[in-house]
Parts: sequence; structure tokens; C-alpha cells
Amino acid sequence: MTIRTVWKTFLRYALVACAFSGGQAVMAAETNGTSEAPLVIGNRTVHVFRAPLGAITPLERAAVAKQHIETAFDQPGEGWTSVEGTANGVVVALDGVPMFTVVEGDARSALNERAEALANEASRTLQKAWLEHREHLDPKRHLWAAGYSAAILSALFLLLWLLAKTSHRLQSFITRRLEARIDQLLPSGVGAHFGDLLLTTAARAAVLLVWLIGLIAVFLALAQVLSRFALTRVLGEQMVESLQASVMLAVHAVATSLPGLFVAVLIFLLARLSTQLSRSLFARIAAGRLRWGALDAHTAPVTGQLVSAAIWLFALAMAYPYLPGSQTEAFKGLSVLLGLMVSIGASGLIGQVASGLILVFTRALRVGEYVRIQDQEGTVIHLGLLVTRLRTGMGEEISLPNSLVNSQVTRNYSRDAGKGRCLIETTITIGYDAPWRQVHALLLEAAATVQTVCSKPEPYVVQTALNDFYVSYRLVAQIEVRADKPRARVLGELHAAIQDAFNRAGVQIMSPHYLGDPAQPKVVPEGHWLGTPPP
Repeated sequence: MTIRTVWKTFLRYALVACAFSGGQAVMAAETNGTSEAPLVIGNRTVHVFRAPLGAITPLERAAVAKQHIETAFDQPGEGWTSVEGTANGVVVALDGVPMFTVVEGDARSALNERAEALANEASRTLQKAWLEHREHLDPKRHLWAAGYSAAILSALFLLLWLLAKTSHRLQSFITRRLEARIDQLLPSGVGAHFGDLLLTTAARAAVLLVWLIGLIAVFLALAQVLSRFALTRVLGEQMVESLQASVMLAVHAVATSLPGLFVAVLIFLLARLSTQLSRSLFARIAAGRLRWGALDAHTAPVTGQLVSAAIWLFALAMAYPYLPGSQTEAFKGLSVLLGLMVSIGASGLIGQVASGLILVFTRALRVGEYVRIQDQEGTVIHLGLLVTRLRTGMGEEISLPNSLVNSQVTRNYSRDAGKGRCLIETTITIGYDAPWRQVHALLLEAAATVQTVCSKPEPYVVQTALNDFYVSYRLVAQIEVRADKPRARVLGELHAAIQDAFNRAGVQIMSPHYLGDPAQPKVVPEGHWLGTPPP
């Protein structure tokens, strides 16, 4: 009998003796009730002991099994592994020598594991560990692995160099091809607005694709290099498995989110259809072709905006549970953060919207009316939820926050003047030595010479104040609103006509704080209107 046969027989009987040392006590323990003791050989976890075998704890079982395996690895052999069922469990052997026993307590019932399946998996892992142990002791295998790794790294550097060289060319190629076919890919009129955006997106997508290819190449190359060496092979296998698991997880996430995404898209499509119908309805009301309750051409645009906003908010609330990732903690935390930011930053916005609604539904202002707000005056060209826009007679466009408009005194020159008209007024101060009837006549005469000043109703003059040194006269009239002659130009023509009328009559337009009248009257004779005034 050879020494090897004696050694195998001794180990077999020793393992059987350990199994029967506790009598009939082969305890089946659940995972959550005992400690786990993994059996690690050469960076590989061969088996995890979770239950005692007789009086031997899982930790002691793992220590004994590791000692047996390391001793067997140092012995000559072919590395064949096998499993054999016994009354106490499934014995895993190496070259016919029992190494350890897998009992039912090692299997996790929550995962539907069985001792036979665990033993077969441990047998395959043990054989890999034996082969890697022999490979680690072979210098030629190390040299071959080093050469293979050098070839892989060289190919990786070459690929990265080619990607860096072709990245700009790929962007230019895609941009040129898309630019040449932009009119064919996009409908007419859309390319002019979104053509540059499409080209920029395509160029950035090409850069992202190059980076993605480079990262995947680096990842796979490192995994291959680690897999060439016995000591790091487990790390390489874990890298590949983690990549596969991530890809499968992503595919599974996309597949499971498709039904919910379909429902969310359907909700948004219904919301878009509803907003289109509401816009059409309110557009007809704004155009005066339809009247619905208290809605008219003035309140319909703002009401339509509110209805559209309400529809989209309702659609977002309904589609939120169906959005991919909406049930994750990260998505919920981001939603809470965005809601907090909106609630903090929207306080002023809500005030502006409320002021806009007050202006619209109280009909304080209307589009087309000529108004004066604080120090600004002009024609109302836009009345929205946030701002009110005026166009002055100088061609300027002024945007005023609705909260400011709502808190200031607004003078409306168009409300009582009738359609297509607005009020115009100017004030002059004349000394007490000028007869007030003459001043009235001169102001009305000047107003009659301006073409856009309406004769019906007739202009009139009001003496607004009797001051210490002069009388204040205010001329009030209505003018026709014309696009070619804004109110500022009409007011300028009226002022010029007043000066001509008073100069012609020899009445001074002045309101001095004086001790005596000037030696020469402050008037311009008609003969000097086109030249230098007299001294």
C-alpha cells in the first residue's frame, strides 16, 4: 500500500469520525440564526459554512476544511473534484480525498437553496482554485500572462489614440452630413429655428459616443489583464460580471418602465389635446366670435393661460407615479428639493400673478388704451400675468411689473374718450395782466389748428389754480389715435400751435417770481418765427 493511499484513507476516516463525534446531532440551522464562515481559497470563496456539524462550529469547519485543501494542494494530483452524498450531508472530495461536508444547515431556505446544489458549486469552484494554484506555481504561465497583458494594453492605447484622432473628424462629418440634409429631415420652417440645435446635439452625441467607447474599452482591457493572472483572476471575473449585471439591470429597468412610460405619454398627449382645444375656444372668444358667460375679448387671453397651466399641472400630478424612477428615494428627494426651491422663489411670482389677475378681471387696463402709470405713459400693448407693457410716443417699449402697476395711481386717457380716441391735455401759466377770456380764446384757437384734435366734443379750458403770480390754464381735448402720429407728436404740435397763437397776440407765456414787468415783452413777432428772435 502506497503512502498516498494511506493518506486518503486516514483523511476519509477522520472526517467520518468528526461527523459521528456528536452522535446523531446534525443540526440544520437557518441563516439568520448562526454565524457565517466563508471558505476562501486563493481569492475564491469555495463555500460558506452556516451551520455546526455536531460540536464543530461553522468557523471551525471552515478552518479545518481550509487546512485540508491547502495540504491537498501541496500534494501531487490531477485536481479532480467530486461529490458524494452521505447520511450527514454531501461530501466534497479532491482527487478522491474528502475535503469538507455540506450540510442542510448551510443552505438558505429563504433562497430555496439545497445542499446538493451548494456542494456541486463548491466542487467546481474548488477545481478552479486548484488549477489557479498550479498556474501560480508555473513561471511560464506568468510570462505568457505578462505578454498577453502587454498586447492588450498596447491595443488599448492604440484604440484610444485612434479615438482621439477621429473624434473631431467624426464631429465634422456628422455636422456636414446633417447640415446638407437639414431641410429634408425637418419640416419646412422648423429647420430655421431648430437646425442649429440639432447640429449641436449631434456633435455632442458623437463626442459622448467616443467617450463611451473609450471607457468600455478601458474597462474590458483591465478586466482581461486581471483575468490573465491567477491571483487577480477573481477581480477580473467580478468586473465582467458587474458590467453584465449593470447592463441587464438597465435593460430590465427600461423594460419594466415602458408600460408606465406609455401611460405617462398618453396623459401628456391628452393634456396637449385639451390645451389645444382650450386655446382654440379662448381664441374665438378673444376675437369676438363667441361669448361665454363673463368671458370677453379682454379676459379671454389670461383665462386661457390659467386654464392651460391648470391642465398641465393636473397632467403632471397624474403622470408622476408612472414616470421611470418616481418611486425611488433619489427621485422623491429631488422632487422635495425642487418643490422647496419653487415655494421659496415663487413668493414674488405668485404676487405678480395675483396682481395681473386683479388688473385683468377688474378691467383697470385694456390693450390699446393710452395710460399713465407713475412717471411712464404710453399705449398698452400687452397685459399678461406677470408684466404690463407700454409703448411710448417716442417708440420705447416699457415693461412694468404688475405689482407696481397695481400699487400705483393709473390715469387712463382712453376709457371715456370713445373708441379710437384718447384725451390730451396741457397746462400753461399766464400772468394776471392777461385777460382770462383772451387766454381761453387763444388756447381754443391753437387746438383748432391741429388736425388730429377732434372738434366734437369741443376742446375746453379750465383754470386749475390762481397762484401768487400767475393763473394756471389747462386745455383738454380729444384726439384721434393714429399709428402714423402718436400722442407725443400730437402734443408737440399742440404746444407749437399755442406758442404761435400767443406770440401773434402779444401775450407772454411766463410765470415769473418778479418785482416788476420786463422792459420788453417776452414774445416773438410773426416776422421772426423762421429766423433769429429779436433782442
